[in-house]
Amino acid sequence: MSDGILPIPAIPSGLREAAQRGVLIPFVGAGLSVLAGCPTWGELADGALKACIDANKFSHGQLAQIKHLSPRVKLSIARGLEFEHGLTIDYAKLINPKGGYEKNDTGNRVYRSLGKLGTTFVTTNYDLWLDTDIPETQLAVTPPVLQQNTTAAAPSRRKAIYDVNEFTPANLNQPSSVFHLHGSLSDPSGMVVTTRNYITRYANDRVDADPQRENRTLTFLSHLFQTKTVLFVGYGLEDLEILEYVIQKSRMISPGQDVQARHFMLQGYFAHEYELMRGLTQYYKQCDIQVLPFLRDHKDWSQLIDVLENFAATMPASSPLNLQVQMEMEALLD
Repeated sequence: MSDGILPIPAIPSGLREAAQRGVLIPFVGAGLSVLAGCPTWGELADGALKACIDANKFSHGQLAQIKHLSPRVKLSIARGLEFEHGLTIDYAKLINPKGGYEKNDTGNRVYRSLGKLGTTFVTTNYDLWLDTDIPETQLAVTPPVLQQNTTAAAPSRRKAIYDVNEFTPANLNQPSSVFHLHGSLSDPSGMVVTTRNYITRYANDRVDADPQRENRTLTFLSHLFQTKTVLFVGYGLEDLEILEYVIQKSRMISPGQDVQARHFMLQGYFAHEYELMRGLTQYYKQCDIQVLPFLRDHKDWSQLIDVLENFAATMPASSPLNLQVQMEMEALLD
């Protein structure tokens, strides 16, 4: 039925062991938040420009002229209009899921399952889904009529880290935390949106004694990929700024060399994309990333929800061992 692409991929031993040791870090992209009701990059970019149109600082004709441009370029134009005309685009209105977070059943289902796979998270998303640890909904019995209803424990907050100066190896071992690599809605002015923002954020890594010259983001990512096991969720080939960095910095493996991958990526394919899946699997394998394909034929991208729920039930995360943390800190001093 699928030429080897299963609805739920098998869990590699390396991924399972990383979860048990507490060194698995889910790395979350826009695809997951789109499932949870947030806009795609294209929708966000067009929404920002339409806000400029509403302020009479842009026109529908101009928007039609640039419809072929990438979302990043469109967002750069919107940011430029903000600066030029003193506008304030309501990014929370554009990015937050319609109807809010609490009553979004699909979003809660997605991020509840994801929350069981790790204690620390890294994301390039601006939204606040990961800032809350969503508790399990439990079946309760209420006397005296013995009516059954569903209740949930109060959600707890994760520590949201979006200031680049806090992207440190020490903070990576903080439990119940989430790193927003591109900023957060908690500070819209600091969000990495424009092309210039991306160039600055991902400038060539240069570890330097002068903290003003060090690219903290890339130093942080280098430590992450060297000391942890990363599970990419919600990323596609269009999300190149992170994937290119991983490929550039990873331990490149020679073709034909059979080495167990250290990092993993959940990716959906239709059955007729089997050969594409095989080709990309080999490509990412050379970059120390093992693709975990799942079949999209029946539920499309919503199949990812079933995958996450299965993974959460099968390999819930443990907290990092004190010995593991100590070894990482000692390595930094060498």
